[in-house]
Amino acid sequence: AMAELKQEELYLEAFNLQMPKDKKIDSSKLGEALRSVGKRLTNENIETLRKQANAECNGGLTFDDFKKYVGEASKIEKTDEEIEKAFKVFDNGEKKGLINLATFKHSIMTLGDKLQPEQVDALFKSAGVDESSETVDYKVFMKLLQA
Repeated sequence: AMAELKQEELYLEAFNLQMPKDKKIDSSKLGEALRSVGKRLTNENIETLRKQANAECNGGLTFDDFKKYVGEASKIEKTDEEIEKAFKVFDNGEKKGLINLATFKHSIMTLGDKLQPEQVDALFKSAGVDESSETVDYKVFMKLLQA
């Protein structure tokens, strides 16, 4: 139970950092507070949680509300594992975790949120991908998605 107590203190500290006098934090601070307890969420995820908090908590979260959102954030992190599974689809089968760059590039420009070529180039650049290589480690992109 010692570890749980530590965890609780960590959450409380993160909460208190964002807290005004009336013991509630503004929903706009939710993302910062979640990230400060180590939740790796995309801006999109945070926006979704923020809207939910706005609706459910009237814009102000108590500590118990915050703990609930820490839980929600953990569920979202779970879906990152699903993203990883999706990446494995591009795995070229020979080397674990490597995806064919051309295939991957094509798919992210045609599936889901279609990316423009320049967005893809920017993404690759920030991931430090050598575009002259045939394959890329998908973990590189996992890190990016969680940034």
